Amino acid sequence: METKNKKGLNRKTLGGIIVAVALVLALGVTALFIQKIPNGYVGVVYSPNGGVQNKTLGQGWHLVGLFDKVTVYPVRMQTVNYRDIQVATSDGKNVTIDFAYNYNIQPDKVVGVFNKFGPIDVEQIEQSYLRTRLWDAGRKAIAKYSVIDTYGEKSSEAAVNVQKIFSEDIGRLGFSVDNLTLGVPKPDKSTQAAIDKRVEAAQELERKQIELKIAKAEAQKKQIQAKAIAEYNETIKKSISKEVIQNSWIEKWDGKMPNAMGSNQLISIPIDGNSSSKK
Repeated sequence: METKNKKGLNRKTLGGIIVAVALVLALGVTALFIQKIPNGYVGVVYSPNGGVQNKTLGQGWHLVGLFDKVTVYPVRMQTVNYRDIQVATSDGKNVTIDFAYNYNIQPDKVVGVFNKFGPIDVEQIEQSYLRTRLWDAGRKAIAKYSVIDTYGEKSSEAAVNVQKIFSEDIGRLGFSVDNLTLGVPKPDKSTQAAIDKRVEAAQELERKQIELKIAKAEAQKKQIQAKAIAEYNETIKKSISKEVIQNSWIEKWDGKMPNAMGSNQLISIPIDGNSSSKK
């Protein structure tokens, strides 16, 4: 009995192992026919027998052929940063600029993108084709601005022009570009020295202009003060008459007759601002 039980257990164990292996194999084979498309992407299917399928795969799980190749492309915005792209300005200065932009591929154009580039990852397209086209757009747009302009208020204007040229160039393939920005330009040593001199000259000019304004303000202040004093003196002069002087003298007189030799002296009240004695 014991031997039979052992044989029964061995058969059950073996059967369980076989079922488990079969399930694993089934899942493995099934996985070969399933393709997951991430959210925000679409997939282009290429079949060795039928070529590129016009119908794309949306986000989610899909059954595909065993030998089919699926390439995914972003249809939602992706952010790309490029560092150290060298361009030349209108005054012949070389500057190195960092670029950043957002892009996506129009869903109805992904098949055309696949036909142009083949079954390669979109990251490779970003670092090769898109980078080259952006450099060309930056070269054309920034060549219209001086090196000082790229540092100042025209930096935003230059970014808009780069985006315009870049968008028109790659838009034919179905790429949409948005929110392109320029980093702070990094000039070479000679260019930086020229910029520093120009900035210093601008600062010196501004300083002199401020000093000139201050000097003019001070001169105007002194003129106003001098005019006010002159007008005041003139007013005082006009207000002093003979009668005013006489009244002032009387108000200050204490009523005492002066002590003087002789009895024929008379007091003369000044009427012209000068006092005198008559004998």
